[in-house]
Amino acid sequence: MIKNSFLILLFSLCTVSCMTDADDQCTTDDFDRGAMLNNWAGNIIIPAYENYTNKLEGLKIDLVAFSDTPNQTNLDKARTSWLGAYIAWQKVALFQIGKAEVLRLRDYTNTYPLDAVGVENNIASDSYDLSLSTEMDKQGFPALDYLLNGVKDSDLEILNVYNDPNYGVYLTAVSNRLEQMGKDVLNDWKGSYKTIFIQNECSSATASVDKLTNDFIFNFEKHIRVAKIGKPIGFFTNTPVPESVEAFYKKDVSKELFVFAIQASRDFFAGKHFNSNTEGISLKSYLTDLDIEAGGRSLSVVILEKMDKAISTANGLEDNFYNQIIADRDAFVVMRKELHSVVEVLKTNMIAALKIKADFNDTDGD
Repeated sequence: MIKNSFLILLFSLCTVSCMTDADDQCTTDDFDRGAMLNNWAGNIIIPAYENYTNKLEGLKIDLVAFSDTPNQTNLDKARTSWLGAYIAWQKVALFQIGKAEVLRLRDYTNTYPLDAVGVENNIASDSYDLSLSTEMDKQGFPALDYLLNGVKDSDLEILNVYNDPNYGVYLTAVSNRLEQMGKDVLNDWKGSYKTIFIQNECSSATASVDKLTNDFIFNFEKHIRVAKIGKPIGFFTNTPVPESVEAFYKKDVSKELFVFAIQASRDFFAGKHFNSNTEGISLKSYLTDLDIEAGGRSLSVVILEKMDKAISTANGLEDNFYNQIIADRDAFVVMRKELHSVVEVLKTNMIAALKIKADFNDTDGD
């Protein structure tokens, strides 16, 4: 077994090396990319996934308790655990690399708006396979949101729904899948992948810095700017779709999830250790080390100021995005503008300075 594990690790390292050799684009500069990758893996990504899986374990326990005994106390505890795990998800959502990429973790964890009719059909049929790609919008945190907060209009009615044991079965099936996927990703990081990730330190399309930087930008653009704001306000169509907000059934936590998502991106850019004020080597350090400027000012400072402005603007929104989009769409147009300002400087100034080629579609979307 040890021999087989060694051969797998050797093959993986060789594969990474061969890929970069084949690209013939593996370059280096004076910046210590390996130290930055080590900071990312050891002080940010792995601790964030540890926190996430711990929250999922607690969530599973509370959902099982609620499924077994559907009363108000257990429903309240399950809702609290759901929100805690959902917040923890915002802090790992930008790290879709390695096993997370293979599993399509983001797609199975947080695809919204939810197909609520599909969820009800699954429950009624008692026959479903949540690993299928066609089931992405019938599971994850949005499905738990529906089952805990939106399956009926009142708490009493929600509790009565769980007289049908199939609802409890589906609730725990969704939770179990979330937990298993999270653990699979964490175990991969704690196994061979951390070494592979750190050793792949050069500059190329398949190198760790290039790939994760692209993922970081893609997450900010498509899953923060577009999914959380652009689509719900119907930015290009001028026709709001407020029911497509994140946490639609709970409604009053959309801002909280949104702010945590932006903050997680800012912390990653600054190299901030998870749950600590300590900052390690980071994209911020990289730009500073290269003495990159924008408009005569340090580019890293410009990026942080733009991110801070986005966070400040987000904090000024109401907790309930659904209601506010209907009543005051213009506030979200301003919010999107602040997010877009961050995207622009990341996709143009930063990746050009670091000689990183964008590996995703460059269309503007929402």
